Amino acid sequence: MRAFASVTIILLLVAGATQTRAHRAPGGWDYPFECCSEADCAQVDVSEVRETPSGFVVTIMPGRHPMWPTERRQPAVLEIPYQKARLSPDGFFHLCMNDAGELLCFFSPGGGS
Repeated sequence: MRAFASVTIILLLVAGATQTRAHRAPGGWDYPFECCSEADCAQVDVSEVRETPSGFVVTIMPGRHPMWPTERRQPAVLEIPYQKARLSPDGFFHLCMNDAGELLCFFSPGGGS
């Protein structure tokens, strides 16, 4: 009985670990846990990113990001300072945001911080 309880606890821990694991980028790397919870991150097209002297402006049209569905009437516009940008492991832009359109993480081919 004790062995059964130990196995059950281990299985619950393993199941919990897989549920809290961040999801993968299309390039095969894992988004950091602090950036997403299975749907918050997505690769964004270079046409959606504009570089400014102080950072990036990312404009996401409705339906172009999992957290900004087609039901939204207006684009999400995020101003991201260079110091908040992370180096993209695959050379593409990636945006992690919540359903309120707030920045969680941003990955740039050129990095930032």
